[in-house]
Amino acid sequence: MNGALRFYFFLIVEITFVACFPFRKELPNLIVFADTRGGGSASSQVSEEATITLEASPDEKILTIPDIDNLIFPGSKPGDGSESDPDGIPTRFLNMQKGNREKAKVAFDHHLQWRKDHQVDDILKRPHAKFDLCKKIFPVYIPGLDQQNHIVVVQRVGMIDIEYGEEHGVSGDDLLMHYIYIVEYCWNILDPAPDAVMTTVMDLKGVRMKTIRDGHIRGFLRKFVSTMSENYPNRSHKTLVINAPAWINTAFKLVKPLLRSSTREKITILNGGKDQDQMLIDILGPDHVPRELLNDPSLLSSNSDSKSCGHVSSDIETQMRELVRSSQRV
Repeated sequence: MNGALRFYFFLIVEITFVACFPFRKELPNLIVFADTRGGGSASSQVSEEATITLEASPDEKILTIPDIDNLIFPGSKPGDGSESDPDGIPTRFLNMQKGNREKAKVAFDHHLQWRKDHQVDDILKRPHAKFDLCKKIFPVYIPGLDQQNHIVVVQRVGMIDIEYGEEHGVSGDDLLMHYIYIVEYCWNILDPAPDAVMTTVMDLKGVRMKTIRDGHIRGFLRKFVSTMSENYPNRSHKTLVINAPAWINTAFKLVKPLLRSSTREKITILNGGKDQDQMLIDILGPDHVPRELLNDPSLLSSNSDSKSCGHVSSDIETQMRELVRSSQRV
């Protein structure tokens, strides 16, 4: 395996480590209801004064979020371990540094400075004028929850179109901040539990040698990886790498013995076909698996409620877009 392949594979695997409810829309108060299928999702950690609550039916759990003026979230939150830690360090950062307190403190201080430098605390409050453009350039979307109630994020790596971004004034930094917007939405609104994790589906359909050699894409992914790994550690539940080229399997076999067993168990490499379709359905559930990722959508029964047939069509995506529009009207 040559250097370019090895570099790109390790880049992909590192992304999987950090990757990083059907919702009904209730506007303009920005209230969403979460399906509690298979286990409860955490309640929002925001003050009662900042939220508006509605009654939910017995089989639904209400999730309240603040109005647009209160969408400000700091780097630590109640229940993340920082309140009881003598240095105010969240448990995730201690785990990232394997209990090394000195390194964890440096990492968390760096995270807080990064949030300040890039105004991340109020990113959900600020206008996001390039939201739809960024989605076209790097298709990332949230179709729903998996069978264990974890947020599902789909990344279509093979469809990254840096040239289109350059033509429309969207830089790599714009794409990165767009992804951060999605991540902050996940961990502050969809599931604000401090220990919440996500299932990532990384679609490599369309990845070719040309993709690997593209310096712009490699530069973007390198910065993407470092930013996510430094600022959102321990957020991965499971990663499905789908439509993987054959060389991905070869590369993974080489590095697999070097990985911790807990890490190996999180990663599944799939190469298309019926087995891939069935695993997507089994893990994500028939109601939330994106039909566009299936080679044979007929595997879903006619009774399936799946609406996830495009990266702009899920209820969560609709709700997030309405939040973006609301911030632009303020």
